[in-house]
Amino acid sequence: MSEPSSAPANLAEENTALRTEIARLNKVVEALMNRAERSTQTAGSEFGQFQTTLMLEDLVRRRTEDLEGALRHNERITQELRQSEARFRGLANQSMVGIAIVECGKVTYINPRLQEMYGYTADELNTLGFMSVVVDEDRPKASALLGRRLSGELSNVQHSFRARRKDGDIIDVELHGSSMQIEGGIALISLTLDVTERVRAEREVLALQSQLREQSIRDALTGLYNRRHLDEVLAREMLVAQRYHRPVSIVMVDIDHFKSVNDRYGHSAGDMVLRHVADVLKRNARASDICCRYGGEEFLLLMPGMPPEAARLRAEQLRREIASSPGIHGDIPIKVTASFGVASYPMHGQDSTRVIHASDAALYAAKNGGRNQVRSAELAAPLDAAQSLRK
Repeated sequence: MSEPSSAPANLAEENTALRTEIARLNKVVEALMNRAERSTQTAGSEFGQFQTTLMLEDLVRRRTEDLEGALRHNERITQELRQSEARFRGLANQSMVGIAIVECGKVTYINPRLQEMYGYTADELNTLGFMSVVVDEDRPKASALLGRRLSGELSNVQHSFRARRKDGDIIDVELHGSSMQIEGGIALISLTLDVTERVRAEREVLALQSQLREQSIRDALTGLYNRRHLDEVLAREMLVAQRYHRPVSIVMVDIDHFKSVNDRYGHSAGDMVLRHVADVLKRNARASDICCRYGGEEFLLLMPGMPPEAARLRAEQLRREIASSPGIHGDIPIKVTASFGVASYPMHGQDSTRVIHASDAALYAAKNGGRNQVRSAELAAPLDAAQSLRK
């Protein structure tokens, strides 16, 4: 694998050329002096020979000094470059970040950390190509970004992808890339970090946040949504219903004689009855329905898009199933019944508050009428009468 820079090699070649030139000049001077000596022997005085010799010696001395100065300068630069390269390799080899350098489309450097990260040697990575370690789903994006970097379109880039190590493990990788001009070509410098643990921790935090969010809107005993969630979704569903002129039905459910269950069998039996009724509601709910524990032994079923008559039929189906399937506390079957009140938007109210009041009034009409029955809002007592029934 080639060096990150060819400057030291170029200087070494220049130094060799300088030494060759000095030797050549010395030979030229020697030849000229021999020629001058022959000439003066033939037709010249000893003074002329002496004068010519001094002139040639001065010329050789000055030229040699110039060449030796250039040679010393080049050797100093070569030494500084070697020291700089040694520092670079020391830092790169000890780095906790994977480093790769690509010059003119050819990989010229891969540090040990990058080899360790992917599990391949530098020669293997150079042969396979970096795209081969990127998982199939992330490869198109990574390949497109590399192409834009090689073309000079992108000078800086940061992106994440998943890579497959040589041993088959998948790791999460974050790449920070930059580019620079070297000898008329583009050199890409890529710093690569293994962020698998960070990504895993982020996912765990998101999962925990989702879990806490879910817990905050769920009733711990029955698993149904709580009043907090009901307030959020009810406002949203009413806006959708008003905008698109769709019905929304609400069914209020109250377990009959719940206090007597607690008094006779204990609170654990009461909890079982609450879960039993909640399970019946969940099993018969559509994906768009919202089942809530409204409070105590009361439940609310929100059914977007369902007209009044269909809501009443659904309530009757739920009533029959609850009445026909007793809850089991230990080995003791406990007969359970419930009363239902049904109201719908826009027939029984123009907003959620009025519709809930209408279904509540219908519920208490059902309880006042003998329990274990379904009442619709149009058959219910006025709101004031329903409130008096609560008292």
